[in-house]
Amino acid sequence: MQKEKERRQYVRIPKNYRLELQSLEFPVASQKKIQVVSADISSGGLRLSSHEKYNIGQMVQVKVYISGLNKHHPGFFKVFESDAGQYLQAVAEVSWVREKIAFQLYEMGLKFVDVYEDDWQALRGLLAKLE
Repeated sequence: MQKEKERRQYVRIPKNYRLELQSLEFPVASQKKIQVVSADISSGGLRLSSHEKYNIGQMVQVKVYISGLNKHHPGFFKVFESDAGQYLQAVAEVSWVREKIAFQLYEMGLKFVDVYEDDWQALRGLLAKLE
């Protein structure tokens, strides 16, 4: 356990945010979107459980719906937007997969590989307040 903690670059916050995942395979429009909930999140990625199995190294598009995210955005006008549609959109890579219930439930770690800079800064600001 100690070694695992040492290699973590980002502090993980246990938060249950609603997520939408979609595999980044062509044609993207025909890929199924699934709804799941995060177990924890950091500015480097997140952990989740899903009935769909993804493979290590697979790229996915992820939307993380985070109420209050825009209050941490660098842009002033974001403060006045509704909480309802606030989300962080990113491209992520599946870092690891564990089977929790044989052929039914999988726990996975996703590493953010491409995030809009303002969204990433907003996430970092929000998570710093939650630490």
